[in-house]
Amino acid sequence: MQNKGFVKVIAVLLTLICLFYFSFSFATRKYEKKAEELTAQGKDGAAFLDSMRNEKVFLNWKTLKECEELQIGLGLDLKGGMNVVLEVSVPDVVKNLAGESASDAKFVKAYGDAVAKAKKENIDFVDAFVSTYREQNGADKLGGVFASKLKEKNISYNSTDAQVQKALNEEVNAAVENSNKVVRSRIDRFGVAQPNIQILRGKGQTGQIMVEMPGIKEPERVRKLLQGSANLEFWETYTLNEIYPALQALDTRLAKGDVADSAAVDSTKAEASKAAQDAAAQHPLLSKLMQIQGMAPNGGVVGYALAADTAA
Repeated sequence: MQNKGFVKVIAVLLTLICLFYFSFSFATRKYEKKAEELTAQGKDGAAFLDSMRNEKVFLNWKTLKECEELQIGLGLDLKGGMNVVLEVSVPDVVKNLAGESASDAKFVKAYGDAVAKAKKENIDFVDAFVSTYREQNGADKLGGVFASKLKEKNISYNSTDAQVQKALNEEVNAAVENSNKVVRSRIDRFGVAQPNIQILRGKGQTGQIMVEMPGIKEPERVRKLLQGSANLEFWETYTLNEIYPALQALDTRLAKGDVADSAAVDSTKAEASKAAQDAAAQHPLLSKLMQIQGMAPNGGVVGYALAADTAA
């Protein structure tokens, strides 16, 4: 009899626990249904759900977002949704780490052959690149290629190929981990309940991140969210030593009137001092540039100009 009583207590507790978690599913379903009705009426159902995610919708206790996290997950098989595999471009990571060596003919050839080899043999790009470069240029030559960018990894011109390969793999893994964090934060911002995000570790899968999002009703919107990127671009510039002679020559021609003087000083401005007018007449271009003492001769800055002078 005691055993039967114990079983009944356990059964009641399990039933209560199931009802507790099912209640969150009922709460979320109520608002999902409301969003579907709004969409059918030509209104923005997704915006409605977004606006309700931080509102307390369950017994004035849990927000809609919390209910989505606590509800029983049905998964893609039962609930439907979206399954995508994102990929970090490992070849681009390696190319960026090569720095100036990326334009070297030996690197370019090995890089191109390694891309083809990795695709054909379904192997990781770093392994393909290291083996290809060694075959074409001899052993332990990679240190010189990556010494500048991998200095913090203790890579030098004397480093072995194995040391370089280890450092490259660490950098690639770091790039993938960072991408994983970005993807996770974007999905959390979107409000997907119980997403499954994992980095794939199989052969030939380096750089791949699998994302499963149950219940997604707007795949295009999610795709744009995941594909968006912030590009940090670097441009090669002339140094002060390289460009300054050309600026001086142009300044001289402007002073002589050989070139249409779009930067000519406006002598009608009463507040302009005579000294400033004389300087502007002698140096129509350079007088507009403020140069700070100690400027790096090999730097890319040639001076500073007032915004008002750029339209002169």
